[in-house]
Amino acid sequence: MPDRRLGAGARIAAYRRLNRLTQRGLAARANVSHSLLTKVETGSKPASQSFLAACARALSIPVTHLTGQPFIEQQAEDRLSGPLNDLRASLENFDLTLDDLPVRLLADIRPDVRDMVLARRDAQYARILGRAPALIDELVQQSQILTGHDAEQAHHLLVQLYRSAADVAYALGLADLVSLLLARMDFSASRSGDPYQVATYRYMRAYSTFTTGRHEVGQKIIRAALADIDIGVRAADPVAVCAAGNLRLRASILATRQGDAEAARGELAEARHLADMLGREVTGSDLATGCAGAMSFGATNVAIHSAAVELELGNHRSAVQLAKQVHVPSGYPPDRIGHHHIDTARAHLLIGDNDGALTSILKARQVAPQKARYHPSVRETIASLVHTSRHTPDSLIGFAHWAGVQL
Repeated sequence: MPDRRLGAGARIAAYRRLNRLTQRGLAARANVSHSLLTKVETGSKPASQSFLAACARALSIPVTHLTGQPFIEQQAEDRLSGPLNDLRASLENFDLTLDDLPVRLLADIRPDVRDMVLARRDAQYARILGRAPALIDELVQQSQILTGHDAEQAHHLLVQLYRSAADVAYALGLADLVSLLLARMDFSASRSGDPYQVATYRYMRAYSTFTTGRHEVGQKIIRAALADIDIGVRAADPVAVCAAGNLRLRASILATRQGDAEAARGELAEARHLADMLGREVTGSDLATGCAGAMSFGATNVAIHSAAVELELGNHRSAVQLAKQVHVPSGYPPDRIGHHHIDTARAHLLIGDNDGALTSILKARQVAPQKARYHPSVRETIASLVHTSRHTPDSLIGFAHWAGVQL
């Protein structure tokens, strides 16, 4: 297996040779540009997520083999290995009552779950991993002991907890753990008595198709989720509108991965209509009112995705211009801001603006450091900046060492 310390381009080249494919042969099989493949393999262009997914499918390997995930050294430095093992152990039980397991009342557990939702929106992976296993044990026990509405509430809280943990597992490139968490989400969502928890599960399931390149499956999942909450959307229920808006935005990115610009922009238009219907930004601050099950959504999220769609479609200058028009309101989730800066950095890099790319990458680290440390696009951008810069600034060298990028 190629060295994980290599860049994505070098790993693509190594796996291509293992499969005895020429560059033109892989480009044809993956339906990507031969010119772009050449530039990615030499490190002069960063690989987009859609490009990596296409190459991984063509090579019959998981996309994480090309991104180099999981980043074992960084996990060890951040002391995540032990908590990850604890999380895996907690997922062994989801339907059994254990003897002598002390548990608190749901009213006492609920604030801790809300804290995990906030930690997810703040991209604080260590905080989630440190607390989620014990909370899962408690809530599984309560879900089996309680009956009726109380049991449904325990499953509702489990969905939110599993989702927070799944975001961490996805960010760390642990595909097997993501799959297990999705199975647990499915089990609890179907027992929560809440169609919005089912929609949350399907939203996350569609997200997982990014790593496999099965974007057509993701679109089917989105359609089913939208149908489940259609009555709530028609009634202008804010929770339903937020859920539908996020589903539309996810569908827009899936469409770009399929190369369907018209469908992607159509989904964005639907999301924009839903944001107008909502009339406000729903952010992490809404958790203070106890709305722990609601997805954050609003015009800002649509604006961020508008830039991301143009980036994925290859319209890099348009992406940069749209990114400049994004104005982040107070209290906006750092996870989403960090992702926006990561995308913006890649857009700047692709138009030859290395200074703009570095500025955006540094902003991502400032607002969401753990997201920036583990996001594969950050490593690709840093590696390309090093490759294309005449003089490597100290800030770039320092970032590369911190992120684990080999210079």
